[in-house]
Amino acid sequence: MWRSVTEWITGGRVRPVASLGLLVAAVYGAALGFAFVRWDDPVNITHNPLLSEPWSRDLLAKLVNGDTALRFKPLVWLLYRATHALFGFNPAAWHALNLGLHLAAVVMGWVMLRALLARLRPATPAATRDLLAWLGAAVWAVHPAHVEAAVWATATPYPLMVFFLLGSFWFYLRATDPANHGGARALFFKAWLCALASYLSYPVGVTYGAWLMVADLWVFRLAPLTRERRREIPAWLLRHALFLLPAVASVIVTFKSSSTTPWLYPAPATLAEVDVFVRLKMGAAMLGSVWTHFFWPFGLTPNNPMLPAAMVHGPMILGMAAFSVALCLAAIFLHRRFPGWTAVFFGTSVLALPVLGFTQWPTWSVADRHVYLPHLVLVGAIVVWLASRESIWFSPNSVRAEPARRPGSTFVPAALLLVAALAWLGHRQVMIWRNTDSLFRYVAAQPAFTWNPTQQAYIYQLWGAQFAEDGEPARAQEKHTQARRIFQEGMFAAAERGQWHEAVELSRHLEQSYGLPPGLRRERVRWLIQLGRLAEAQADLAILQRALPGDPGVEELLRAWSQRAAGNHL
Repeated sequence: MWRSVTEWITGGRVRPVASLGLLVAAVYGAALGFAFVRWDDPVNITHNPLLSEPWSRDLLAKLVNGDTALRFKPLVWLLYRATHALFGFNPAAWHALNLGLHLAAVVMGWVMLRALLARLRPATPAATRDLLAWLGAAVWAVHPAHVEAAVWATATPYPLMVFFLLGSFWFYLRATDPANHGGARALFFKAWLCALASYLSYPVGVTYGAWLMVADLWVFRLAPLTRERRREIPAWLLRHALFLLPAVASVIVTFKSSSTTPWLYPAPATLAEVDVFVRLKMGAAMLGSVWTHFFWPFGLTPNNPMLPAAMVHGPMILGMAAFSVALCLAAIFLHRRFPGWTAVFFGTSVLALPVLGFTQWPTWSVADRHVYLPHLVLVGAIVVWLASRESIWFSPNSVRAEPARRPGSTFVPAALLLVAALAWLGHRQVMIWRNTDSLFRYVAAQPAFTWNPTQQAYIYQLWGAQFAEDGEPARAQEKHTQARRIFQEGMFAAAERGQWHEAVELSRHLEQSYGLPPGLRRERVRWLIQLGRLAEAQADLAILQRALPGDPGVEELLRAWSQRAAGNHL
């Protein structure tokens, strides 16, 4: 029975693609009826002038300028403009675009896994390799952590970027295959072109060249490390530099945009604001979360759940960082005995490097879409490992297999059950993206929602804005009231902890959105005086004197300010 099932799924070239397409349709098909969500969709799509502005030299400059293009992704903007020209802002078309790209990446992943298994496990029967490649592609396709990249309209760059990188790696596999006796240069060029297309899609894949070096070192053993091959080192380095250098331009443009669009991205922290140790600790913790997202697909985090400042130094972050350090040490010390494990750790690490937040404030964490690419390394490692154990799991002549446990009688149903379980979890995750209300209801139910009052209040504000746009003023007012309350409670909670800077920042957000009542402004003056920010305190005091002339509390603050100012002057 199971043999016929596997033959139906993996037989030939059409049936595997068709079965993967049916699987993706079953899990994600409902998204074709979803609306846009008020979580960057307006900025990137529905209210974005880049999509409707007439073609001109000016527009071309904007599409490659990180300030206006919101990071370097010119291919995405061309795709967006084509979609808008054909379908306008019909959300079904935009979701169909994302699902089509996700399916294309899944199929390309299946093609790549088949080639990888044929390269690394040629002794394994072809039918077994085909089955494992299909299972790997299926797991990656429906994994709940990958739903955000496939369903969120704004996440289009992720499946597009991954599709090109998988194509590049497929060409690279063929170009470096010792069994390939011709056409290597043309295959290398195709691999490079696909990598370039990926860099033009989104800068998250810019460390792909480093992944190729990891693969050469510990997977394919192509790196010229012996004395006899020293003369090959310059050519080997040049080959990888060709993949790395175009990525540098993408990084520069993106980093520049992070510094010049403070309305969307916070300016990168300086070393004085966030030291090297904190950056390394947070980066290691975020790397650990890449692994936990894969092996524990529950309580997932659409977009970036922001951490409170206190949590940056808390036990959860320290534990995640220690976990990553332990994996790193194991990879280093066991690189001779278990080179495959070393390749898995460093391969995952280099592909995750752009999303680990080394240049950001440490309150930013890894979102679901950020693991879309690095999880491919884990999937590839698992299928290669299973192929190396083929005699145990698949062979009818295995000494460990009893007659009742012939090939497929245990492994195949167990593997298909795993795919089904992930598909069920994935479909549940898909449904949170129906509209803004369903998304924010899910986000508000997660423990991470209460971690950072700034983001918590921001979500309530977006929620309220969506209700107002939908013609529900009462519900809009309710969400804005919640946002105001979150700001106020967060301010006083931070002040009680002695974190005056956080309290002041929250009061700024409250003032910008809803105004600042005199009573709260008085509290802010106290915090500013504690921080020694006397010029800001003086400006607030001037406002209070006009709003509350002769108020005893204001007079007391004036005296405190004068004493502090006199002390500073001395």
